[in-house]
Amino acid sequence: MRLTALLLLLVFLPVAALADGGFFPPSAFPAKITIPDQQALICFSNGVERLVIETRFTGPGTNFAWVVPLPSQPVVEEATIGLFPTLQYLFQPKITHSVTPFYKVILVLIVLVYLLRKRTLGEIFAILLLLFVLAGLLLPALATAGMAVSSAQSVSVLDRKIVGIFETATIASRDAKALQYWLSENGFSLSTNAEPAIVSYVKDGWVFVVAKIRRDDAGFETSTPHPLSFTFKTDQAVYPMRLTGADNDSLKVELYVFGPARAEASHFKVERCTKPNYPNPPPDDQHGLAWAPWLPETPNIVHPLLRRWVEGAPVATKLVATLSASDMRQDVWLDWTTFAEKKNHLFSKSGALTTALNWAVGLLGLGLVAIYLILFFDETHKAKLLRLLGTMVTGCLIVGGLVYLCLPKTAVRLVKMPGIHMRMHLSDFRNMLYQSGATNLMGFRAQASLILSDSTNNLNATTWAQSSNWQISLNNYFLGGQIREEDSPGNYLLRETNGTVELVVFDAQGAEHTEF
Repeated sequence: MRLTALLLLLVFLPVAALADGGFFPPSAFPAKITIPDQQALICFSNGVERLVIETRFTGPGTNFAWVVPLPSQPVVEEATIGLFPTLQYLFQPKITHSVTPFYKVILVLIVLVYLLRKRTLGEIFAILLLLFVLAGLLLPALATAGMAVSSAQSVSVLDRKIVGIFETATIASRDAKALQYWLSENGFSLSTNAEPAIVSYVKDGWVFVVAKIRRDDAGFETSTPHPLSFTFKTDQAVYPMRLTGADNDSLKVELYVFGPARAEASHFKVERCTKPNYPNPPPDDQHGLAWAPWLPETPNIVHPLLRRWVEGAPVATKLVATLSASDMRQDVWLDWTTFAEKKNHLFSKSGALTTALNWAVGLLGLGLVAIYLILFFDETHKAKLLRLLGTMVTGCLIVGGLVYLCLPKTAVRLVKMPGIHMRMHLSDFRNMLYQSGATNLMGFRAQASLILSDSTNNLNATTWAQSSNWQISLNNYFLGGQIREEDSPGNYLLRETNGTVELVVFDAQGAEHTEF
């Protein structure tokens, strides 16, 4: 009876089985992508800095003003809205979800040793044969697992231009009061808390880029317009914070820094540091690495705009911080240190649990071997056997619990073969657009909106799809949410080229494809 019970335990021992009968384990992605209050890209080389800032506006009203102090007059350019989602994806943490459950093999070995003790050769042969058959059944599952003109003459307007949806001007003054008057006269309402920062920047000889934006919705929704890029001369890479901190008690900031070495800054933690790869030419094979669901250890910089702005920078560092008001009293000046690779590694709850069990059961197996050796050489300890076993099991459980608690965990979403699915669904999306009868860019965008706003969000696509019971998914498996017109992983752009409308899609690393 006891032998039968132990064999049943082996039969019903949990194993890692795959859903849908496939051989491809699902890829784990963060369940929720959080957007910080500010994101910035900094590329610094030979005394020239490119600073790209994305900021968010929250509050009622339709008109917003943005003031950026800089150490010298910049060249202001528009950045695409997909730049930072691409950076977020490239620098996302590695997530461990599918962990090989070695602890199950160890448990089987422990039971096997117990079964074989004091057995005849015939019984041992029968047990080994049964275990061999069970292993043949179970191992496959285990293996897959307009600005007004100022009357203040002491304020110099260095440049005016329209940059995307922003109306910008670059101004300078040696008189802080005159500069504040110019800002007020041109519709930039600054609080009294901002006056000390304005005075200090004027004293340091900095210039100010002022930008206006108008939105259609006057509600309280948060708006994230396209980023702005500023290229200027500076002896040391900097991220301006004094004016930002004037009216903020706390601010979450992410800096993506490309430069000559590893970047560090006060109050910031290095979340990732690596040497990026600039493949030449960028991958364009639809079956290549760019469509793979995983990211390589070294990120490939293939996004067109990102590649153009940072190409050649040997080191990329992601710095993160949640800054208090006191932290923002000084600008963030970057220092360069010797390169040391830093990876960001997270576990799903399932991956963390399996890892903890591997540790606990592995220690249990070692402990049982140790107890056997002790009893083999000194049988006087047999009386203490139960106490030794109890202590060992308790210790293993404590170790397993500590491992689970200490591992950094995150909620995940699982997607099976995301790269293949994204390519197929975007292909179906393209066919639906081109079969819609649209003839110009506006018409194609209207048709795309109709498809994306379909209430079922589950449209039958091509004839092949219908015949194979396949349905188009409008979800972005890389970034989450619905696909949208944006130059970021899993999304698309519509652009007019030589009189024809072209659908451009972006793979998992941000490379663009017109044939897929």
